[in-house]
Amino acid sequence: MVDVVRPEDDYFHTTTMTDSPFWNESAWFPFYVAERDLSGFVYMNHRPNMNFSMTGVALWDPSGEEMYDCLYHDWHEFAPLNPSTNTEMFDYTTPNGLTVHCLKPQKAFTMQYDRDGCQFDLRFDATMEVANAGFPDGSEEWGPHHYEQAGRVTGTVRINGEDIAVDCGSNRDHSWGPRLYKDNPRGDFPWFNDGKGFAFQTYNMGTEPQDTDPIVGTTEPAITGWLQKDDKVANVVTGTRKVVERRPDGVPWRLVIEGTDELGRTVHAEGRCKNVLKWVPWARYLQYWSLCEWTLDDGSIEYGEAIEWFPGIQARKFLRAQTEIR
Repeated sequence: MVDVVRPEDDYFHTTTMTDSPFWNESAWFPFYVAERDLSGFVYMNHRPNMNFSMTGVALWDPSGEEMYDCLYHDWHEFAPLNPSTNTEMFDYTTPNGLTVHCLKPQKAFTMQYDRDGCQFDLRFDATMEVANAGFPDGSEEWGPHHYEQAGRVTGTVRINGEDIAVDCGSNRDHSWGPRLYKDNPRGDFPWFNDGKGFAFQTYNMGTEPQDTDPIVGTTEPAITGWLQKDDKVANVVTGTRKVVERRPDGVPWRLVIEGTDELGRTVHAEGRCKNVLKWVPWARYLQYWSLCEWTLDDGSIEYGEAIEWFPGIQARKFLRAQTEIR
């Protein structure tokens, strides 16, 4: 992990990049419309040494949960990177109609998309400095360098002939380094953000061996994380995540998260998933990506996400077991 994240880390790391074809620079911008149980993202995985990008957009709500039947999904696996047009980490256009532009590193970005009657016109504005999270031991295959940043997404999306206003908290990230999808353990990325300066995020790692099933009620440790509150951002030093209910098909549906940061501030929240996208962008991993309504101890409600992923060998065993139980 780099010692300090700088504005130039929002660009390709050409000075430190190895010649590995698996060098990967990835990022995502999630957003939601809570009153409609609607989620969306703009996601990118650039492979500069291979001269292509895997990038795309998605929209989903309770009307569809698969990549092929959700509101909208367009994942372009081999979009060419074109150095002659000054393609950069957050400055590029792909053949499937997506354009991302960095207005100011670590501060503001725009995302436009137009294809098949689906349109995005969105802007991300940071509400805190970046959190230099890195990846915990055991997850190095995602890449050694990683940061997150709370912000706010505003704009509109158009789907099925309707314009939908977006104004929500968000939590972008950027990772870089060689990436090999092989044996990373199951994990979860729960977060919430009011878009006004109160945000919480942890990275929780599954504790079971990959040949065993995740058990409802198992408390799993937060490996990294941060809390933004009262104009102060501090690292989470202890925390847990527990699934207290899964649907019959295995999707996590109710969760409890907690954490204490290095300033002694605590968060305890109960989450209720409002939708799910069963996402399989990489052959070896299944991901459950959900809008989550988080209820804090004081009764206040915050929105964000719960994002659980499984290695393929564990997902297959777990899901086939659920089918047998039914």
